[in-house]
This record gives sequence, C-alpha cells and structure tokens, in this order.
Amino acid sequence: MRFCTILSLYLALCPLLVKSASIEQQALDFGTLVVLQSEQFGSVIIKDDGTINTSGDIYIIREGHPAELILTGIPTGTRVTMNLVAPVTLQHDTQGSSSADFKVSLNGFPKYGFGDEFGEVRVLIGGKLEINTSTKQFSDGNYSSSTNLEISVDY
Repeated sequence: MRFCTILSLYLALCPLLVKSASIEQQALDFGTLVVLQSEQFGSVIIKDDGTINTSGDIYIIREGHPAELILTGIPTGTRVTMNLVAPVTLQHDTQGSSSADFKVSLNGFPKYGFGDEFGEVRVLIGGKLEINTSTKQFSDGNYSSSTNLEISVDY
C-alpha cells in the first residue's frame, strides 16, 4: 500500500509600500495536492494567467490560483516595480520541521505595472512549488508561509 499525502498550500504576499496602499485580493494558492513520495522530485507551476503545470510525483485534487494584489494611490501612468525580497519555504502549519517541506519561488520578477485612471495597479503573481527531496514524509494538512515584496514607485 502506498501512502498518499493530501496537502493544501497557501502563500500570502505582504507588500512593502511607503506612500501607497495594497489590498490582497487573494493569496497564491497551490491547491490541494497528493504527493506520492517525498524522495522524488516534483513541482507545480502556477502562471500569472492561471495556467497550471505539474511534473513528477505531485497530483492535483483541487486547482490553485495565482495571487492577486491591487495597489492603490498610484498616480495615472506612474510606473511601479516589484521585486521579491527573499525565497520561501512552506512548512506544515502544526508539525513544522518534523514534516518534509516545499521550496517556493515566485514567477516573473521583477514585475512592472502602471497606475490606471483610478490610481490602481492590478498585479497577478504565480509561483513554482518544488518538493525539497527528503527522507521525511509529508504530513497531511495545510502548509503555509508568507513573504514580502519590495515595491517601488517611480514618481
């Protein structure tokens, strides 16, 4: 009998803004996954447009979606640049490092946007989740983390 682990994965994005505000419409969500073996490589890629690709021993039960941020208070036509501050590791919400974990990288950085006529910039952010190959097994349950984006506004 093979043991299958079912996982729900979320990654919250926390922008760092000085004079503008941001509203997280939805967090990056890799969905509910089954990982057959933690010793085998596998990945899930969610692109900004919502396209999902998998490889290796990861199977999708419930599809995820890219993160969506709305930056407000940006003058019309003003360029906004976003950079990732640090890489992320997703750990089990209750068992922490006693369970295997995942490596997450966000797609398409640096990202650029321009303020629209309402003073807003809509940003979609995808990511790649990879199995950190390990002899530890993945525990059933939720895995989550948060990261920061550095956002600069070219006034």
